[in-house]
Amino acid sequence: MEIAEFKAQLQQSILRSDIVKIFDNLLTIAVEEGASDIHIEPLENYSRIRLRIDWVLEELIQYPRSLHESVISKFKIESGQMRPDEKRLPQDARVSSITQTNKEIDLRANTLPTVWWEKLVMRIVDKSKAIPQLNTLGIVWSNKVSIEKHLQDPNGILLNTGPTGSWKTTTLYAALNEINDIERNIITYEDPVENKMEWLNQSQVRSDIGYTFLSWLRSALRQDPDVIMVWEIRDKETLEMAMESAMTWHLVFSTIHTNSAVETLTRAFNLWAKPFMVAGTFNLVIAQRLCRHVCQNCATRISVKTDPRYLNALETFKEFDKEALKNELISRGISWQQWNDFVKDWLVSVGTWKDPKTGQPCPICWGSGYKWRVWIYELMDYSDDIKTLILDGKSAFEIGHYALAKGMIDLERDWIFKIMLWMTTLDELYRFVKLRNKR
Repeated sequence: MEIAEFKAQLQQSILRSDIVKIFDNLLTIAVEEGASDIHIEPLENYSRIRLRIDWVLEELIQYPRSLHESVISKFKIESGQMRPDEKRLPQDARVSSITQTNKEIDLRANTLPTVWWEKLVMRIVDKSKAIPQLNTLGIVWSNKVSIEKHLQDPNGILLNTGPTGSWKTTTLYAALNEINDIERNIITYEDPVENKMEWLNQSQVRSDIGYTFLSWLRSALRQDPDVIMVWEIRDKETLEMAMESAMTWHLVFSTIHTNSAVETLTRAFNLWAKPFMVAGTFNLVIAQRLCRHVCQNCATRISVKTDPRYLNALETFKEFDKEALKNELISRGISWQQWNDFVKDWLVSVGTWKDPKTGQPCPICWGSGYKWRVWIYELMDYSDDIKTLILDGKSAFEIGHYALAKGMIDLERDWIFKIMLWMTTLDELYRFVKLRNKR
């Protein structure tokens, strides 16, 4: 059945006030559209449902305010974890479900009281998705060399940072899959377990019964692990235990919330990590974003010679080691023609939103100008010279500046290379990356 048919069924369910069918069709549409979140929200005169697809919220449908309370109450009852009569306080729930296309999903839901009524947001975890191969995620050349090298480290910490919904977990799963063999004992502590993987010992967070990270780690270390994955480093205690595990000959994977790979240093020091511990345990920090891919059906190329964002983008090459830049271009498959198109002819790709044959809204991207997604990566390799700078007390800014001069691919550089390959746009780049002052 096509998505359009499920959307038609959703409209009919709303007209019939069939709450069960509303949820059935809504979950199916969201999963088939590749949405990460569902927003069910009341406004002054009506309520609406929006889906976050490739990081952008899109309105799916509006419905009468008179139906909203029934929709929220039905979800609370079905979850079995929310009080239907409690409307003054936020509530959380985790629910498993199966879509009409037979895809198994987990929902992490939260209600929030607003001035008009309660808003419900559901984060979707599609458990039917296969773990992608690491080489399909857009980690290329110097970034690929770095991650492949550090996956073979016997001990140390590999961190992944990025906003919620940037598929950090997918990257970590793909990395674990690379080293998942008969010779390694891999233990994970997850909240929730998003994908069940063969040969991994995956454990689910249960803080309600006292099964916390610290209690898990004490048990995990008695399980003779080679590799440990901790769901997230949020506090001083978790970071300390992760570093101690890395110091005792374990390879540790985890996530942390910072804006970039370089800023992870600042975050670690704010959690009272000692410079010698960071230098002694950190192997690699990955920062990533998930942006939209230009629709190949309605794309065209335009000149951006005077666009300040384009001029800003050019600045990133000024302190790039020339030999490193040349190797990066060749290895990524960027031809000199594509380099000249961007640098000398000021050309970038954009979606026109119109079908080139009919002039009507593009049937592939539904008039958005984008279709599918692109992964953007920044990898900071903790080489000996970087560790020396940390021990010398250099700031994260100074260390980042040094790494960029040596050819580190930060988010902005990786993005620009993918713009040269006609994959994404300046609009997407500077929706996520700040414009900076010229160096």
